[in-house]
Order: sequence, then structure tokens, then C-alpha cells
Amino acid sequence: MVLVLVAKKKIGFLDEKILMPDLDSPLYEDWQSCNTMVLSWLINSMHIDVSSSIMYCETTREMWIKLKNLFSPGNVPKIYNLQREISHISQNQMTVTKYCTKFKRMWDQLLKYEPFPECSCGAMKILSASHDKAYVMRFLMGLNENFETLRSQIIIQSHQEPHNISFVM
Repeated sequence: MVLVLVAKKKIGFLDEKILMPDLDSPLYEDWQSCNTMVLSWLINSMHIDVSSSIMYCETTREMWIKLKNLFSPGNVPKIYNLQREISHISQNQMTVTKYCTKFKRMWDQLLKYEPFPECSCGAMKILSASHDKAYVMRFLMGLNENFETLRSQIIIQSHQEPHNISFVM
């Protein structure tokens, strides 16, 4: 929805860059028309169970805040589910490319919910290396047994050169 609102130049209704004018302003009617249009886009993009609980909001900003409050606490369960999926993913019948793509998508999504902290002390390099190593190790764990030789070689190499382990797709 954010992509649509940016494309339609209506994102300002969510971030309050487009403020509601005074009721007696000549701009009020145009603002109200656009606000109602964006409200309808939001409502029509939601499941009925969600929209029915917020459809009486008068402004797009008010609805957006209610949606954020409704779904933001959901980050902890989402992080839990992503970590659980990542810990159970395996190649099975997938091609390596499909497995890698699925794995990377989940890992990137997890990073979106648990981003690295801002840091200027140099610790980010250590944290990033640790993150990369965990990524590679978890990816290797999910590969089929016919990749055992390759997996062993990567693990041995990472033990000999621990600072040099990374995986780029």
C-alpha cells in the first residue's frame, strides 16, 4: 500500500506532510476528497476482519496509526515464526537455486524486523561477520546430503579463515 501511495503522490496523508487545512479554508474540500479516497484504498486493500475494526477513522493518518498499533506488536511473533522457519528449512525436493532464494528471502525478512543497530565504534564489523557466518552455517545445514563434500569443504575453510566466510547470492 505504501508503494501505491508513493506512486499516487498521496503518502503525505500517512506521514502528515499533507496536513488537514482549517474547515473554512478553500483547500479543505479538496483535502477531504483526497483523504476519503485514500481511506477507501486502505479499507479495500484489507481483509474484512481488519477493516471492520478501523473503518470509522476520519483521517488517513488516524487509520494508519491504528493499523500500526494493531500490527506493530506482531513483530515478536513474526520474528519467532521467521526464526522457526529458518531453523527448519531444508532443500528437500527444491533445486539449490530455489532453496537459496527461499532461504535468502526469509533471512532478509528477519533482518528487516531485527535490523543491525547504528554503530560507529567498529563493533558493527564483528557483528556483521558473525551474522554472515550464522547465515552460511544455517544455509549449509539445510542442503541435501549430496552436498556433504561441499559443505565439509566450506566448514573446514571457514575454520581456517574465520574472518573470510561469507555467502553472496
